[in-house]
Amino acid sequence: MFAIASQTLRTPTGTEENDNVFLPAGSAFASAGFSSSQKPSRDDLSGVDSSGGILMIIAEKRLIYHETWYHGLMCGIAGFIGEDRGRIDRMTDALVHRGPDGNARYVGNGVSLGHARLAILDPGPEADQPMWNDKKTVVIVYNGEIYNYRALARAEQFACRTTSDTEVILKLYEKYGIECVKLLRGMFAFALFDTAKNTLFLTRDSSGIKPLFVSRLGGTLSFASEMRALMKALPEKPKLNFAALSHYVRLHYVPGPETLCEGIESLPAGTILSYTNGREQRQAFKTAIEPIAYASKTDFSQHFPDLMDMVVKDHLVSDKPVGIFLSGGMDSSIVLHHMCRHAQKPVKTFTVRFEAKEEEDAARFNRDADTAKKTALHYGTDHREITLTAALCRDVYRDTAKALDQPNADSVAMAQFVLAREAKKHVDVVLTGSGGDELFGGYPRYRIARILSLLQFIPAPLRGAAGKLLGYPEDVLRMSTGPALAERLLARSETETNGIVSGHWYRPDVTTELFRKRFEAGRFKNDPVRAFMEFDRELWLVDESLRLADAVTMASGLECRVPFLDPLVISASHGTNTSWHTGPKRTKALLKDTYYPILPDCIRSIDKASFYPPLAKWFRRECAPLVEHALAHPRIRELFDTETLKRIFTEHREHKKYGLHTLQMIVQLSYWFDTVYDHA
Repeated sequence: MFAIASQTLRTPTGTEENDNVFLPAGSAFASAGFSSSQKPSRDDLSGVDSSGGILMIIAEKRLIYHETWYHGLMCGIAGFIGEDRGRIDRMTDALVHRGPDGNARYVGNGVSLGHARLAILDPGPEADQPMWNDKKTVVIVYNGEIYNYRALARAEQFACRTTSDTEVILKLYEKYGIECVKLLRGMFAFALFDTAKNTLFLTRDSSGIKPLFVSRLGGTLSFASEMRALMKALPEKPKLNFAALSHYVRLHYVPGPETLCEGIESLPAGTILSYTNGREQRQAFKTAIEPIAYASKTDFSQHFPDLMDMVVKDHLVSDKPVGIFLSGGMDSSIVLHHMCRHAQKPVKTFTVRFEAKEEEDAARFNRDADTAKKTALHYGTDHREITLTAALCRDVYRDTAKALDQPNADSVAMAQFVLAREAKKHVDVVLTGSGGDELFGGYPRYRIARILSLLQFIPAPLRGAAGKLLGYPEDVLRMSTGPALAERLLARSETETNGIVSGHWYRPDVTTELFRKRFEAGRFKNDPVRAFMEFDRELWLVDESLRLADAVTMASGLECRVPFLDPLVISASHGTNTSWHTGPKRTKALLKDTYYPILPDCIRSIDKASFYPPLAKWFRRECAPLVEHALAHPRIRELFDTETLKRIFTEHREHKKYGLHTLQMIVQLSYWFDTVYDHA
């Protein structure tokens, strides 16, 4: 753990080191020609490690945080094995919304690569992609931002001809091979082709912030930032993946690596795929940062805000305007707090307000917007509210479904879509508070997992009484922690879903098996709370929340950055005791105790509400045509029991039974068929 303000460096056990950071023999610094007297001091590095000859830079304070040499690219990438100018043109053109500032292709050496550019830092033509190394043997198309590339370039003494992080990736690859991805602190997805090895490498950051889809259909390997673009390279429409569709019915999103199209997958986060002469290999990787160990809650509260301040400052670097999606919750308010410490002029903040014709609805659905407005006033931001009306929701529903690329029945999607569209008029980059709940115990389910882990030490006859005192249902208290609890809390039950499907395609067991495998593969089997937090971070956060955010922001050519998912913050989370985060009646306790003395009163005094529009009411009235469209859709009628769905809709409209979740699920799916699957 380290305290930035005092420039103190500690090992994970909490002991202080001397001024010079130890660099093992054979490390990148040593191989670059540094003598012992030239080793960087703790002013240069907040932590280094070496494994297998690869330099592990945790953070480079002076260079990362106090200099500006930063040219990242948010964009879209596409390509395939083979040479076909027409195909790569179609794929790249399908990504123009992700990169409206220009695009380019390379066709040759047995590959086709395309790149659509969103120039956040207005790079000149020397940073254009596809980019080659100096020897013209390695070419890359890359989507992302690398926050420590300047430190890496300095450490390796690279002589760069551009100010682009893309060039640094190429040089790191030349020195370390594809294992260099472990050094990259940022969000990225890229394809790199080594002509000497005749090998194509595909990879994606270990937090899954940037998407990448892969296919072997048509007899060749192809890839793209979005599934719609990938489908442009296929000779025919792929078949429906009924296992993935079964997941969607129960979870209301599609968990990776599967997609709704057979033969197309979402490359798992933290994966390196290599393809050589028709042979494919894969390996998993993590960003090379060791956990930071905090000795106590007080230790965390004293030092974490300094780390977060550095991380947020790093995420602010841009030649284009930067703003923030301010939700009214603690996480986005924390990010705003640190943004304001470094902003030269008022930060631009954006919030959605929902049309609510009744006073009760206004209080219920706009509590977050009210809190965000008070927070913005406290920090003196340039605040904008976008009102999502029922009519606007109906009008943008189709475009939102198209942008999502895969169906996602999260009703916040339309709100984020219109928010991104409006924000793009004023900024080119937005920060969000995503990831804070998964890293610091923000969901009630973590509290339940902790209680269940404690109840196992109470005699069985007394568990029911203890649970009842805490207000939990008996069926939950009888569960074990892990996959059974996750399925109970996160998936629609088989009883709820069996009656709405038609035919024999539906397989609810695939979700049960997915949850079981994910928990079994987890690293924290002896810590039920941490296991659940990691399960959420690696599944729901990646495939639902981050995928949704990337899709709706990039649909408007808007870059979305997530400081809470910086590897340094993840490392800090792993350096805490999970008992600090949850209690019988509290969630996110450690972060609240740390930031409540810092944040405005409006954040401390009101618990965050759910950031959702009154879609249940809108489906009864103004947005009813969306449901009617789904019920009449030929593919929905083929896959589902429409008589049952009509009954659910009728009961919902007549206030007899709440049916929003099922209705939203089929409406999203119907528009996915219209805009993606049947439009390819």
